[in-house]
Amino acid sequence: MYYFPNLDNKTRLIMVSELERDIKNGLFYEPSSIKPEYLASYKLLLRKYFEIGQIEGLEKALTPSFFKTKDKSSRKIPSNIAQTIAFSDFNRYYARAILVRAIEENKSVCIYRAKQTINERAESKALINKCYHEKQTLEEILRIVRDYRILFSSQSKITFLQPNSGLSLKLF
Repeated sequence: MYYFPNLDNKTRLIMVSELERDIKNGLFYEPSSIKPEYLASYKLLLRKYFEIGQIEGLEKALTPSFFKTKDKSSRKIPSNIAQTIAFSDFNRYYARAILVRAIEENKSVCIYRAKQTINERAESKALINKCYHEKQTLEEILRIVRDYRILFSSQSKITFLQPNSGLSLKLF
């Protein structure tokens, strides 16, 4: 169901480091569907499952008690919210780790499908196999994905890490 080809010890350590960076700098994205009293536990779970590189364990650990029943607009929270949140956050930190590695190791990155989908959007399909080679470009992408306020804004040029895209980055 999920595919993270560069999820080795080095990548996992960078994922943890990036999480700690966000928490320290006040840039941790707090999913609005998680109850405020569960955010501290959520951060601990992210760290644990980043360390072992296991998204499925994260999904299972996110029990229904973590989530609100309705969003700000009084709409029902989707039944697959644990899977959506787990993939989105795991994937975002994975992609950040891949960017850090690419910059440090003088490598390129390519967009690929990390999560299988039945109805692939044309926008997502068009991005698959797009590669980034220039160090300056990689640094700019990393700057954007490190700040969720920019990444999730309507002006963001980074569309492959939007919620439910199913896309990620791999070293090339």
